[in-house]
Amino acid sequence: MGKSRDRGIASHLGLEEVSQSRTVRAAKRFADVTVAPLRWIVKRLPWVHSRIGETLSGRLGKVYSLLEKKQFADAFRVSQEGLARCEAPDRRGVFKETPEFFWWHFFECYARGATGLGEDERAKVLARMVRAPGPGGVLEAQCLDTFSRWRWAAGDTDAAIDFARRAIAADTTWPYGYITLAWYGLVTGKFDPLPILREAVRVSPGAREEIRTNADFARFPELMAVLEGSG
Repeated sequence: MGKSRDRGIASHLGLEEVSQSRTVRAAKRFADVTVAPLRWIVKRLPWVHSRIGETLSGRLGKVYSLLEKKQFADAFRVSQEGLARCEAPDRRGVFKETPEFFWWHFFECYARGATGLGEDERAKVLARMVRAPGPGGVLEAQCLDTFSRWRWAAGDTDAAIDFARRAIAADTTWPYGYITLAWYGLVTGKFDPLPILREAVRVSPGAREEIRTNADFARFPELMAVLEGSG
């Protein structure tokens, strides 16, 4: 179970490995040097700013900005527009993008926007997932974990557990799916959370500290003592 299935979007483990690569570190240093001058140029050339804003990358950046400002209704709307663009892409023009890749990024933002809104928006998100262009790796796992939390908050325990299991299946290297599922097992008594927590630590050793400092799990010192002893 160490690796996610073959997917178009990277797994959590894949992203961690890439982030530590020499190439990415060099790219980050290059970006630190070049981003500020590029921003200066873009601000003084409105047509460039407008053109970038119409790309999928530009639209996605706008969504992230809206989410950061907690403007959930606008973020939901722009995410929905981005999804529509991905599902019926216009491949003309200068910028050649990959709509299949952007679909999952917009969908994850779509779900985050719905989290700040209500049940009607959440129902639209759930219905739209059938249009996914393919597996979504860690982004799919994050979305399924979000759906799980929605159903848990609504009192639908079985659906919450099902979504949590699906989150793990979407990316077996993402530890937070295991942590969510283990919590459900702990509070419902429907299954033993300890093997699930052990698996979270196995796939991502850093999860041990996340579990140790989690206020919910801290209420069960006996479980924490066994988990610590199994390290």
